[in-house]
Amino acid sequence: MPLKLVTGPANAGKAGVVLAAYRARIDDDPILVVPRAEDVEHTRRELACAGAVLGVRVVRFGGLLELVAERVEPALAAVPRATGLRHDLLVAEAVRRAPLRTIAGSARRPGFARAAGRFVAELGRALVDPERLRGALLAWAGDGSRHGYAEDLAALYSSYRQVLDEAGEVDDELFARSALDSLRRDPRRFGRSPVFVYGFDDFTPIELDAIETLARRVGVEVTVSLPFERGRTAFRATAPAFALLSEIADEHEELQPSSAHYAPESRDALAALERGLFDSTPGRPDPPLPAPALGLHLAGGERAEAELAGSEVLRALRHGVAPGDVAVVVRDPASRALLLEEVFDALAVPFSLERTRPLAHTVLGRGVVALLRCAGGVGSAYELVAYLRTPGRLRRPELADELEAEVRREGVEEAAGARARWEARRWPLDELDRLAAASGPTLLEEIDRRLERLFAGPYERAAPLLSGPELEDAAALRAARAALADLARLAARGLAPPLSPGPLADLLADVPVRVGDRSSRDRVRIAAPQDVRARRFDTVIVLGLNEGEFPRRPVPEPFLSDELRREVTEASGLTLPVREQELDRERHLFYACASRAERRLVLSARRSDEEGAPAPASFFVSEVRELFSPGDLDAVTVRRTLAEVTSAPDEARTPLERTRSLAARGPRAGESAPRDLSSPAVIAELEGRRAFSAGELEALGSCGVRWLVEKVVRPQALEPDPDPLVRGRCAHDVLRLTFERLRERTGSARVTESTLGEAETLVGEALAELAPEHGLATGDGRADAARRRLEDDLRRLLRREADADGSYEPAHLELAFGGGSHDGSSLPPLVLDPEGVEVRGRIDRVDTHGRRALVRDYKGGARATGFARWEEDGHLQVAIYMLAVRQLLGMEVAGGLYVPLAGRGQSRGLVSEDADLLAAGVARADLRPDAEIDGLLERTRERVRDLVERLRGGELRPCPERCGPDGRCRYPSICREGSP
Repeated sequence: MPLKLVTGPANAGKAGVVLAAYRARIDDDPILVVPRAEDVEHTRRELACAGAVLGVRVVRFGGLLELVAERVEPALAAVPRATGLRHDLLVAEAVRRAPLRTIAGSARRPGFARAAGRFVAELGRALVDPERLRGALLAWAGDGSRHGYAEDLAALYSSYRQVLDEAGEVDDELFARSALDSLRRDPRRFGRSPVFVYGFDDFTPIELDAIETLARRVGVEVTVSLPFERGRTAFRATAPAFALLSEIADEHEELQPSSAHYAPESRDALAALERGLFDSTPGRPDPPLPAPALGLHLAGGERAEAELAGSEVLRALRHGVAPGDVAVVVRDPASRALLLEEVFDALAVPFSLERTRPLAHTVLGRGVVALLRCAGGVGSAYELVAYLRTPGRLRRPELADELEAEVRREGVEEAAGARARWEARRWPLDELDRLAAASGPTLLEEIDRRLERLFAGPYERAAPLLSGPELEDAAALRAARAALADLARLAARGLAPPLSPGPLADLLADVPVRVGDRSSRDRVRIAAPQDVRARRFDTVIVLGLNEGEFPRRPVPEPFLSDELRREVTEASGLTLPVREQELDRERHLFYACASRAERRLVLSARRSDEEGAPAPASFFVSEVRELFSPGDLDAVTVRRTLAEVTSAPDEARTPLERTRSLAARGPRAGESAPRDLSSPAVIAELEGRRAFSAGELEALGSCGVRWLVEKVVRPQALEPDPDPLVRGRCAHDVLRLTFERLRERTGSARVTESTLGEAETLVGEALAELAPEHGLATGDGRADAARRRLEDDLRRLLRREADADGSYEPAHLELAFGGGSHDGSSLPPLVLDPEGVEVRGRIDRVDTHGRRALVRDYKGGARATGFARWEEDGHLQVAIYMLAVRQLLGMEVAGGLYVPLAGRGQSRGLVSEDADLLAAGVARADLRPDAEIDGLLERTRERVRDLVERLRGGELRPCPERCGPDGRCRYPSICREGSP
């Protein structure tokens, strides 16, 4: 029986010839071979529509070889196949066992085993045996510097085959060779089923061997279609396959180009594109107008490109095109998946986009991997939270949120710390202990049970029909269980890596999970070029026509470059596959995309990236431009720059998009600032309120919105306190303890030249004692550096006090009034009458000299505010403390100072010019008469009264310029004062 080769350009009717011949032989149990799994379902539907329902057998090449094994040697069909994780682990074991010298260092790097797996698979598809490879490499290397490298490559491939034998398995390539060898030994057992091969534009050596064996040795009728046309640049990539097939073909049918399948209104332009692409010649007939057959999108950034594509899809669907007749082609769909999903979901466009995702990037997988890492002692606090947040683990998911808030606030990093906090309030996480104690098969069984519980938990007693994201969990469960089964099989053979929770988590994390909806008539197809080459669509949109993306840059082969492979061939005669024709391959893929549209083809390129950097368009776009008259393609070009966040209103495809477009082009209206408080219940509560803290009054004086957020709403923070706040608390405690101990040892807390050394020693001791309580424990590099900086700053502060040589004694440390204090003593509140206000607070330090007192308030920064700016900047706290000292301690107020705790800044504030003993440590501008101090305190009482009266009336006065220390609003998303 002959081998028949059917060739022709795109749309020449090759599919019609092959499928007609297939249907004619339907009674002879024919076999139709197609490239991809998606093509199997599509071709079955096409055959069913033509009446061929019973007896249809459509498979991929792997399915054909499995059928060969079942018919010729059933024992071979039963041999386990090393695929998926099992194959990866066997390759890794082979790398570990191989006696490598030259590349031993590289073999220990992450990714080496994966690259080695691709290399050995390529050798298998090229029908290369380990012995033949070794001989060829040694012939190429000779006794020179390449000899060790050649030995290593040969040893790596031999080790892989030995590990396969030890495992009692075969990989896909070895299975294919074994099946074909069995077929050659006993060709009669295959039967007389004719074989039809359609949709391929290239064949591996194994596939060519299968075609030749079936046609020559078995003698069945084999029909092969191949896209090829003599002399066309677009078909250079398929020319090698044509040359090989034409040598063994008994019959060759060359089909002529046809434009019959194009829509009438698009026929001229699309046919001209198919005929002239990459082969435009001078003197050709006048080109047709590209509209409406052709469109060009030029976008600023990937989002704009995706949104233009979405609008094009909506236009097609609203003109009655079935979703399944629209294809969006992307060179690498996985890299655009998230953005395309977001855009198409927003437009309510149904789509299919199948891809793989690491198990750890799925909801179920993330929880399982986190559980194993925590059980293995290598997990973080956030991984424990991720496990608890897995749907089905908790009936009240908000408990996981509470734990996350707690560990973030406290800066807990390790899972053990998070677990301790959980178990102190909730219940024991015994599953961590069970997994930690398990190993080997026991561990695999335990995690399999945990997988099932996590997956089934959300659906308990519901009997749901899974859909949407729920299908992803089902896919993750299947992938994880298949991986566990692979590990169990290898463990039984002694070939699995050590199985403990931590390493098992690393293995499972990268297990690929197939996600996304499958292609169907009711979904727009988002796919790679090679996935659509065997089908036609009403509308085809090709995205990413930019240099480096489509055509794609060649990826270097890590073991043997194309140049080295040619040298091996010349030295030994062994032909290794080369990839020097990558550009020809890219041309052919673009040709296939451009020829798939029956009515409309849209080409899309980006003019810039998301940051505005130029993005050169692919030369494929230039090739298309040359087929039409100058300016014709410009007439069908849609441009959208990076600055255009929406399309024009008349081009909007959804009501939401039109609303956004109108808003973007309309007048700018500022958002209203927060209004005054108006709730009767709130006003009633404020009217009866008497107690306020000094810090609260200062916040209210600086900005009403800041007071509302920090003192009333008090949102719960989800992160540890900022470093300046932690540093400030620690500094306060260290200084208090230092001055207390200095008084105990010397009889005075005042720092002088004679006691400076003792004070510096006490600072170091106090810091070492208190730092761990504030998260500045030793052993953490960042904490160590922060602690050293703080100690330097505090020593510098002590030296400044010693240099000032003042006579005021630090008499009160952390003096509380109107509330508790660290030692249990406290003064009553500061009562301001007739205002009806009671003020509480804590004064960092009060220094006394006779009947006079000086207030000191520590500030964490390097700069302090002078008295001249207190009222302008809304500073009230020190002035209120001065009032409290005068009223509660019955002392004369000598002044108040803000004391910076960082850098070399000077204390600033207001000090009586009669307190001359302090003059050496105070800026001259801060020395004022006692009458001015009295005036400040009176104005402070009035300021407090005014603030409280306005607050009791519900008035909130935003002051963004005084809200934050940098002169900007602390809460712009809440305040919006002054926003455009």
